[in-house]
Amino acid sequence: MNLDEGLRLAWQTVIANKLRTFLTTLGIVIGVMSVIGMMSIINA
Repeated sequence: MNLDEGLRLAWQTVIANKLRTFLTTLGIVIGVMSVIGMMSIINA
């Protein structure tokens, strides 16, 4: 499997599992925002 095939497979998986992709992205965003918020509170 080369890079092109791997990217194509990954993209097809993202399209096929839209809800899982959305929930994963949402979890990452919430986690990053939590860390940034905690750092802001600590440094305030």
